[in-house]
Amino acid sequence: MNEQIAQALAQLRDIHEPATPPFWPIPIGWWILAVSIIAVIACLIWWWRSRTANDRAYRSIRGTAAELRDLYQEGRLTEHEYADAANRLYKHLLVNIESVPGSVQADGLPWLNMLADRFDDDAFVYGAGKCLGTIRYRPVSFFDRQLDELIARTLCVVRNPSRRVIGT
Repeated sequence: MNEQIAQALAQLRDIHEPATPPFWPIPIGWWILAVSIIAVIACLIWWWRSRTANDRAYRSIRGTAAELRDLYQEGRLTEHEYADAANRLYKHLLVNIESVPGSVQADGLPWLNMLADRFDDDAFVYGAGKCLGTIRYRPVSFFDRQLDELIARTLCVVRNPSRRVIGT
């Protein structure tokens, strides 16, 4: 019996486990995976940078509006200066940032309607926003104290209209 086992073991001597595959050259599947990961990372970086660049103008408007409100609340701006500065910010937003057609020449009621459409707020036409129209050029100035609240809920929170807001 020992002899049979020895013969069987002798026959198995030439059988051994295969050599481990070499590390180099890397198989094509690993190359495809590495290129895919690099492409995904590059796309994410490009998306993040373009999103940040698109939002930069809106962040600037929000910051300027907050500074403007602070100056008005501290009494460093008159009502007329406050309404003028706010109107310039709205004009900058619609003309330069969003390029709304017709906003360059718009004034008076058409301008207020544009603002009401952009912010979905009728207060521009029927409420505090009226002082942003041509009424501010009359000899007796008109100013609504609620303009500050209107700016707080529009300019101070303005966002790119193409971006979705999650959770509101």
